[in-house]
Parts: sequence; C-alpha cells; structure tokens
Amino acid sequence: MRLADRVVVINDVRKHPDRYSSLFGRARSEVGHGICLCRTDETVRLVIRCRVGRYHLATWPAGGHQHAPGCSWYRSPSSMSGRSTYAEAISTTDTGTAIRLSTPLTVRGAAADKPAARRAESGVVQTARRSMGLLALLHFLWESARLNVWQPRGTPRDWRTCRTLLEEQADDCRVNQQPLTEALWIVPPFQREHSDRINTGWERFLGALVNVGRVRRRGLVIGEIRDIEKTQYGERIRLAHQRAPLYLSTKLMDRVRRSYPSAFSELATRSGRRQVVLCLVERSPRGYPTIVDLAAMLTNSSYLPADSSHEAEMADALVAAGRAFVKPLHYDGTEVFPDFVLIDDDPETYVEVWGVRGRESYEDRKRAKQALYRAAGRTLLEWDVRGSLPPLTRD
Repeated sequence: MRLADRVVVINDVRKHPDRYSSLFGRARSEVGHGICLCRTDETVRLVIRCRVGRYHLATWPAGGHQHAPGCSWYRSPSSMSGRSTYAEAISTTDTGTAIRLSTPLTVRGAAADKPAARRAESGVVQTARRSMGLLALLHFLWESARLNVWQPRGTPRDWRTCRTLLEEQADDCRVNQQPLTEALWIVPPFQREHSDRINTGWERFLGALVNVGRVRRRGLVIGEIRDIEKTQYGERIRLAHQRAPLYLSTKLMDRVRRSYPSAFSELATRSGRRQVVLCLVERSPRGYPTIVDLAAMLTNSSYLPADSSHEAEMADALVAAGRAFVKPLHYDGTEVFPDFVLIDDDPETYVEVWGVRGRESYEDRKRAKQALYRAAGRTLLEWDVRGSLPPLTRD
C-alpha cells in the first residue's frame, strides 16, 4: 500500500502503527487517504482514521468490492449483500460507522417491562429498514470482518481469529449513539493463564448493565454455543470459551428454535456444526445475565455462515477443494442471492445447493433463480443433495 509518497508493507503498518504516525499524518493532510496496491488497473482508496492519537486504516465506504479478491480489505459487493436494504440504518463515513438498532440498549419506563419484538418463524425481524435487528447486526459484523469470505491460503480460522477481526470492526462502530466496544462483549478465546483477566473483563461488562428503578441498561454478547440445558426456571446457555452461563426463559428459547431451525436442527447438532449467537442481555433482579432476545447463525467448522447443514457441507467441500469464495449474507432481508460465489473464477461462478424436497414453493423458487442466472449469463454450479457433490476443484 502507499501512504503519501512511500510504499509500505501492510502487515508492518498493522503491527506497528506508531512507527508510521508521521507518514499517516502526511497522507491524511496531503492526499486525504491511503492507497491499496492490490490492483494495477485502478486506484483503490483506504480510509485513514485517527482515534485517541493513533492512526489506522479501514475499507473505503462501499468500496470493499473494488479490492482484489485475495486482498485483506476485500468485502462482498453490495449486489451480494443484504446490507443494501439498510442504507438508512447504517451510516459509514471516514470517521466510522453509525448503526441504528431496532432494540434500544437503554430502556425506560413501561417499555422496560415489554418483551422483545416478536419474529416470524422464518427468522425475519419485523422492523422498518430504518433500523436493524439482531440478525442483521450479526451479519453486518460478520461481513465487515470478512468472515463470510474464504481464501485457501493462510492458517485455519479459529475463534481467536474471529474475535480479533470482529474487535477491529466493532472499534469503528457506534450503535444507537453508543460506542459498540462499550456495549458488546465478544467472548475471548480461553487461555488459562489469562482467565483472571478475562473474568474481570466479564464482570466489568456486567457491571455496566445497571438497573435503576425502571431504567435498564442492556448489552450485546457474541459467542458460540457449547450446550443448552434446562433449569428450574427456564434454560441455560453455555458459550464456548466462557465459564459464566447466560439464562433465558423456555418460551424465548422455543421461539428462537422456531426462528432459526437450521441452526438448532438435529442434523446440525449431530454433524458438529457451530452455532454462533448474538444475544441481547440484561441483568435479572438477582444480577444474573439474562437473554432478552437472540439471533443465531449456523456455520461450518471454519465459521463460514450457512443457511442449512447441506450448505455447511458444501462450504467444507469448497474449503477442502482449495477454492476462494464468498457466502452472501441476507441480514433480515429476502433478496435473491446464490448460496456461494466462487471468486477465483473470472467471471465468478455461482453455487446453489438444492436441499428441500417435495415442496412446490421451493421448486418454483429454484426455477426462478435458475432462469435469473441464465438471463444474466452466469455460470452456475449446482448440487442436488440427493446425489453426490459435483467436482469442485479448478481445472
């Protein structure tokens, strides 16, 4: 990449940003941005941000798709993302991203006693596109962190990697005018030598969720479900890497299972898929962390999102075949996207997993998508799950 008149190595800048402070300052004042050199056919700009006297770089607003697919700043194009329907809920400038969440993080008066907004069984949150629900926020963070993109080179993706990338994105965001880093707890990967520090951080997070009279402060928790157990008063969710559990009512858990059937299906559980959740939590009168609402996302072993266990199987197969690909995320919308997009083909190849059998509405949707791809001249790779996986390696 280029800062002002100097070409520098991206990894060096990320590891030691303080060493480049004067260069950052020059680039910001003289040019107004950094330049990524991942492409030779066009200039791809990078935002230069300064927070508490420290500079860092970010993807140019709505410009992530301009980067080369292998670039660390590459993001899904707007045509392959549900984010396009949230133009009024997500505002991104060179100072950061402001998000309007449909559920308030501070609740006052009688509203504090109302249950969370109900979902349709499809998992779609019934809310105006001027604000976003929990699933949309989870998809936004996952997409912004590039966790819906897979490149064959590099080390395997674990929760430590996910958390680091999610933290980077949260650092640039405000939700309902509150810094997301203050409202969000991303479960840290377990390290025995750091357990005391992690526990202290969790207690500090909980301590900020104060209830004063009929005013409640709520927070957000992202983690991976380890197990769910019945309790005397409801159900208890234990998150991977975290000792302290979260509690919720059986009524809410039943609704969550109906809203996200793929994430909580027996097939997903038996096949060892991951269940990533974004929880809206508050403290009970006795101080326990209680889930008010929850969004769930099924992923494969590499934390690539999937809308079904069959999609997760396809994601595993694409990873094993050494393919580079994107999983389009719907947020809360109903836009028509392919299940995966192979970005190491030029032009890109669309991938569809046909997994539902004997449902006329699904067959109608299948035919409509096939016709849409043909009309657009798209190459389509299809898998009917009643048969074997098609060849996936590149010729």
